[in-house]
Amino acid sequence: MKKDLRIGVHNSIEGGVCNAVFEAESLGTNTMQLFLHSPRTWQFKGISQDDARRFKVEVDERDIKPVIVHSSYLIHPLSENSDLLGKSKKLLSEELKYSDLITAEYYVIHIRGNKKHDLEVNTKNLFNFFRFLPEYKHVKLLLENSASGLTSNISNLVYIFNGVKEISVVGGICIDTAHLYQAGYDITKKEGIRKFLSELGDKNLVKLIHLNDSKTEVGSYIDKHEHIGVGRIGIDGFKTFFTYTNFHRLPIILETPRPSVEYDIKNLRAVKEDIFGVRISRGKGKYKR
Repeated sequence: MKKDLRIGVHNSIEGGVCNAVFEAESLGTNTMQLFLHSPRTWQFKGISQDDARRFKVEVDERDIKPVIVHSSYLIHPLSENSDLLGKSKKLLSEELKYSDLITAEYYVIHIRGNKKHDLEVNTKNLFNFFRFLPEYKHVKLLLENSASGLTSNISNLVYIFNGVKEISVVGGICIDTAHLYQAGYDITKKEGIRKFLSELGDKNLVKLIHLNDSKTEVGSYIDKHEHIGVGRIGIDGFKTFFTYTNFHRLPIILETPRPSVEYDIKNLRAVKEDIFGVRISRGKGKYKR
């Protein structure tokens, strides 16, 4: 169990995309997640071929894998606003293209539902949104569960995945532990985990874990992340979750609050030492932006 851990955080690209690699190295992590640009803007200049080649060399040299890209927050595949839908298609296409260019393995996206439609119609509309995407050489798209709304229900998430899985870029599901707990799955208890796994069905659908503690109570439907061990799930809750799911074999990305990089160090220590019982690598020194 200890030897195959792949644990990382969401790294900063401030100063260039390779900055995320150097930050990961300084933290002693062996997987990583990043945005390709500011997630709250439609503007995206892209990544040069030289920067993409350098990025690949840097991650390969450090055995940082997989590389995960998180989508922009603005992309809304189920919007009925034609302008927003068009901008969403364009930005998704660009982000996937450059994710593939840097040889990222996964691209994670949240799907906001359309309350005017039922699950079946939302799924068909999502299929029609994704079907314009080409096949990529490296990257696969993962659908993430949410704290509330359409994809907070794991049965719904699986239904949606099954409805779009024929599209070549769609590769699986990302499970966020805080979202799962906030959506009513008490993963600190065996019963809650069994409910989750029963609705999930095939555990092989899950390709990535977003490991976050929850600031809000189980079933709150309020998405607020907390530092590992400080929130409602807690260290013992995470131990129970991983014992009964074996998801420690998947890449694990922390998206905990980040007033400074020092908090990443504390959260990584909590995961490695307190949850998994391994001595944390301190990296090559403190990282400073």
